[in-house]
Amino acid sequence: MKKWVSIVIGFVAVSSVYFALRNTNGPGGSETAIPYAAAQRGDLVIDVLEGGNIQALKFLEFRNEVKQSWGVKILDIIDEGYMVTEEDVQKGKILVRLDQSSLEEEIVDHDVAFQQTEATYAEAKQNIEIEESEALSKIKAERQQLRFSLLDFQKFVGVDAAESILKKLSLPFNNETLEFYEKQATALIVKSFDSSQLAETAIAEEGTGPFELEADSSLASNVNFDTFLANEMLGDGEAEQTIRRMADEALVAASQLSVVEESVEGAKRLHERDFITKQTLENELVSLDKAKLALQRSETELELFRDYEFPKEAEKMLSRYEEQLMELIRTKREAMARMSQIYARFRSAKRRYELELQKRQNLEEQMASCTIRAEIPGLVAYGGAEENYYTSRYYEGISQGATLKTGQPIITIPDMSDLGVEVNIHESHIKKIELGQQAYITAESLPDQTLIGRVSKVAVLPDSNASRYNPSLKVYPATVEIEGTHEFLKPGMSAKVEIIVEELIDVIYVPVQAVFVENQDHFVFLKTATGFERHLVKAGSHNNEFIEVISGLEKGDEVLLKMPDDYEPTKLEIATSSRSRINSVERSKPSQVVAKTSDPDDV
Repeated sequence: MKKWVSIVIGFVAVSSVYFALRNTNGPGGSETAIPYAAAQRGDLVIDVLEGGNIQALKFLEFRNEVKQSWGVKILDIIDEGYMVTEEDVQKGKILVRLDQSSLEEEIVDHDVAFQQTEATYAEAKQNIEIEESEALSKIKAERQQLRFSLLDFQKFVGVDAAESILKKLSLPFNNETLEFYEKQATALIVKSFDSSQLAETAIAEEGTGPFELEADSSLASNVNFDTFLANEMLGDGEAEQTIRRMADEALVAASQLSVVEESVEGAKRLHERDFITKQTLENELVSLDKAKLALQRSETELELFRDYEFPKEAEKMLSRYEEQLMELIRTKREAMARMSQIYARFRSAKRRYELELQKRQNLEEQMASCTIRAEIPGLVAYGGAEENYYTSRYYEGISQGATLKTGQPIITIPDMSDLGVEVNIHESHIKKIELGQQAYITAESLPDQTLIGRVSKVAVLPDSNASRYNPSLKVYPATVEIEGTHEFLKPGMSAKVEIIVEELIDVIYVPVQAVFVENQDHFVFLKTATGFERHLVKAGSHNNEFIEVISGLEKGDEVLLKMPDDYEPTKLEIATSSRSRINSVERSKPSQVVAKTSDPDDV
């Protein structure tokens, strides 16, 4: 309704423009035939008029998914304009069939490489389980040897002495401390094999020198085991038992020596009295020598064990335990290094397998895309839904036997129940356009049908294709959605769109050609009885025909539609008189408005 009101107002305004030639005297006294028009009061519709094409806002588009540099040919394609029915969808009617012979050959060639890659991947996966099992077995055996070496040391020197010695050396002394030690060592090993840590270490140790065959002394060599003997701290260990046995043997030998000595003394007394023979006395003396030798041997063995054998065996067992600790760590490091290689080979094989599998799936998908079947009912259109001049020049036309490029749209089935108009808004109007604004659409093939729509989309950036050949042209693509369903509309139709920006109620307006701009001032040439004068005004919104005058004019004021030929903007007296007049008009405007609103003819 408002559109028809604006049309009537425009007709009235245009009818008030007198294009008859009149003699109008300007300030310079020259006579010039200049058209003029009268200022009107009424409703003014501010709109933006643009042309565009009707397009389906929702559509199903089929593109060429075959990735071949030389393209793929269309073997069969359904006629453009064919209406796909529900029955076609249910039966899976073929719409397009592409040449897939090259893909079939490529799939056959790829099968050989894929099978080899699959076998390598399976082997690498099995190697992980095998190597993990072997590594765990070695670690388990080394852990057992470590416990045995600890038990041997504890058995030899005693549990208390072993604990005291190992604590001083900061070594694990029982199963709990062994487990804690192994966990810490394992954490350090895992950290040292971290890929990022390895990269940093490689950079930091770039200048590392060659290996030197020098090793630190064993911790066992720093232990003084004599103190444990002197302080009797060996407890019930094997060494203590050996010392006790040797001491007992020496004590027995000493007792036997005492007995033999008494026997020899008795034999001597008996020999002096001739109760025994000399041979018997000599036998007793031999027994005495044997007893002395036995005692000396026992004491020497005890002394040798205490001074030499015990420290030697204790240090040997402690060193074996210390070495077994390091052997466990070495075994874990070797296992970690070995497993790192196995994992790297597995990841490499897996990655190759995934790439080959992805390539195979991609080939199968491309093969499946060579046959396009009906999925939804609708009208078949060749090409893409958003094709333009530039894409149509890049791609070959769709037809049987044509060669398609990768990604080229083949056919589109639009949703006819959801149509809109694609328009390009000039940059001078883009600030006026907002989402949701009402619009009137007229198809050029049906000019008597006016449809209603709303702005549903406005681009943020200008269309780069539009400015390709004209860099100074900046237009912003926008979409106007048409309300309702209209069977007479078809995609691709040309249409005109009138976007309603603002509806001004009861305002003063004049034709846009009547308002001029100079030094950021808007002014008109107001017709007077003696000619014309330059008159400042405050301009508001405008459309393609009329502009709102917020202040400076009243209804019926006549303004020139063309700048007089003898107008000289440098004459200051004209500007001064105009400014004084507009100030007086502003001061008297409220009372005039009251008087005009009371006049029925002005309402």
